[in-house]
Amino acid sequence: MRRVLTWAAILLVVAIGALGLASWYFSDEVLPVPVAARVDPDVPLADVDPDRGVVTLGADTGDLVDLDIVGLSTDSGLLMLNGPARVDAEGHLTERRAVLLEGEWPEPGELAGVALDTFAGKPDAMLGIPLETVSIPGDIGRLPGWRVMPHGAALEDTWVVIVHSRGASRTEGNRLQPTLEQLRLPSLTVSVRNDPGAHAEPDRFSRFGDTEWRDVQAAVDHLREVEEAEHLVLIGFGQGASTSLTFLRRSADADDVVAAVLVSPLVSLNASLDVRAREAGVPGPLVPPLVHATRWVSQLRADLPRDAAEHLDHLDDLPDDLPMLVTHGTADRTVPVEASREFASQLDEQVVLEEYEGVGHLREWNADPHRFDEDLRAFLTAHVPRGR
Repeated sequence: MRRVLTWAAILLVVAIGALGLASWYFSDEVLPVPVAARVDPDVPLADVDPDRGVVTLGADTGDLVDLDIVGLSTDSGLLMLNGPARVDAEGHLTERRAVLLEGEWPEPGELAGVALDTFAGKPDAMLGIPLETVSIPGDIGRLPGWRVMPHGAALEDTWVVIVHSRGASRTEGNRLQPTLEQLRLPSLTVSVRNDPGAHAEPDRFSRFGDTEWRDVQAAVDHLREVEEAEHLVLIGFGQGASTSLTFLRRSADADDVVAAVLVSPLVSLNASLDVRAREAGVPGPLVPPLVHATRWVSQLRADLPRDAAEHLDHLDDLPDDLPMLVTHGTADRTVPVEASREFASQLDEQVVLEEYEGVGHLREWNADPHRFDEDLRAFLTAHVPRGR
């Protein structure tokens, strides 16, 4: 009996140690701020025809083939691929219509990469919409931002604040700018702490909105003081949506937000960790204890509260009756759509949930730009006051 107890104790210690090591490794995948997203040129261009506005890709799958609109980046310049792809009979090459946005047309044989933002530059250069670069004082340093004022728009009391996703840049919000231009809504796109170009936390750890929300507050303070803004619209992508939700839960100015748009939103970090563990091949029964242990390790390492980014547990802290548009792809392997479904279900008529079948993380606009623009335009038209 003593031998059995001894072996049981040894196995328990080994299991706890293995769980501790796994959760430390997992937290190392989650906490550190990611490097700025780079375009990885790995698709060869079999042919390029500037006169016809057509490129032929040496690939038959992936974002450059599957998405309705997407940017194609090469050493020569940036193109926009637009419209359906045409795969050759043998299924190896794909022809796509293309428009030159910046630089020069590439040569056949060059390697190309995906620019998911599509308009991967400043809005004035990419879209011809007036832009001013601003610097906003934050509590750990200045925050870079883009002030975009649509053509013909008077200085209004309603401003849109755009918060991009983890590891992305301010260009992520460019996909929204044509609709905001049409509605004559001015916007401020802000980079929060640890974002490319912004000041970093000393430990270089991300906190999924738990501290980053204060930089959204700084952007709001700037709009109040400089632009005399009275009404606000928040638009957040991915982790930027979590930061926006944290602002709505904690800021004294949350009641001045008249509408929020959440694109592929992180509404439950636990749910996202669960998906990541399963994608990594962790056996199902081990996933819950691994997620639980990872949250404990993250709290010890980064002082990240165990309920940070668990917005489903704090729905009562959100402003009452705030209209929210949530878009989410059903094939999102980074942030599960199920969490957005629960979010919408719990808040009932307060949330309009638009699901995009078979679409991955942050690709709703790219997969169906006409539908996304219509969803956004209809929502903002219904809920955003216009003019002084």
